[in-house]
Amino acid sequence: MKYLDKGISLINKIKSYGYDAYLIGGCVRDFLLNIQSNDIDVATSMPLDLLKKEFKFKDNGTKYLSITIKHEGVNFEITHFRKDIEYIDNRHPIVEEVDNLFDDTKRRDFTINALAIDSNKKIIDYHDGLKDLEKKQIKAIGNPIKRFEEDAIRILRALYFSSKLNFKIEDNTLEAIKEKAYLLGNLSNERIYEYFVKIITAKYPKGLNYIKEYDLFRYIPDFKDWLSTVDFGYDKDELAYLYYLKYKKYPVISTSLEKKLCLSLADLVNNNFSDFSLYKNKESVYKLTKVLDRINVNSRQLKNRINEFPISYDSELAVSKLEITSHFEDRLKSAAVNEIIKAVLSKKINNDRLSILNYIEVLKDAR
Repeated sequence: MKYLDKGISLINKIKSYGYDAYLIGGCVRDFLLNIQSNDIDVATSMPLDLLKKEFKFKDNGTKYLSITIKHEGVNFEITHFRKDIEYIDNRHPIVEEVDNLFDDTKRRDFTINALAIDSNKKIIDYHDGLKDLEKKQIKAIGNPIKRFEEDAIRILRALYFSSKLNFKIEDNTLEAIKEKAYLLGNLSNERIYEYFVKIITAKYPKGLNYIKEYDLFRYIPDFKDWLSTVDFGYDKDELAYLYYLKYKKYPVISTSLEKKLCLSLADLVNNNFSDFSLYKNKESVYKLTKVLDRINVNSRQLKNRINEFPISYDSELAVSKLEITSHFEDRLKSAAVNEIIKAVLSKKINNDRLSILNYIEVLKDAR
């Protein structure tokens, strides 16, 4: 728990300037559950302007009264005590400073995330978070309907923490999630995807079970489709490709590399992993190993086949592509090159100049 100890050192330093400071949130929860935590959050009464004078900082959340500072080689997200005035679009709060920890904790999502630690490692618990840790349950602070109306991402956070910690969701909180699931449709695909991946790849399947049992993704159909493709325990690297194979379209969140690999995978599958498709997509085969194994294709055998090919690149042909295409016109040029590569890969002809030139004549006669 070295990060926690450095956090204690930080709040002691803040106290030396005459201000209150506490470790708060997930790091406290994880400390009590004996889970390693590398993200240490601090809540303080010290003004941000003074913090910036005393510490190296990164100004990445000032409108939310938050900055990142570096102390003893570790980055800490440090936030002034605050309360929420109102929320915009079920997501973004307008905040203002307060002068005490209690008011700050009231704005937080779940009781187990509102626990704090002071400089003496004493636990401060205003919302019975310790009791909920014992019960192994996720419970919203205050009125759960209001909590989710304020910020719909809390629905996904509840599901994620349920999966991460193997905790049940408390009955009233769960009923509020079921009632307010439609608010997920207001969230950006990027934010949904962030938690979608966390839920799929978490240690336990509880959150995913809640989603399926109560059809919580019915208002975000692209992600519901995704869930019909993948399941708990799938690797993040598998998600886009399995979606593409089933729906023949890119998922709502995908990188340019993922799109390229989607096309490669589809080409391999559609051509039944022919020699030519393996040759064209050989680099992709190595990047798609997990996915291939997931769909019951032996990736090791495919790699062995690739390694046994007479050529690895077009440039290794005994007759250059330029010379080959000089014997053909228009669209036949590239088709002829491909036919020669297929013949060499299948060992129908040898990769030597005479064999290829003779095969060119065969192709010309077959026009």
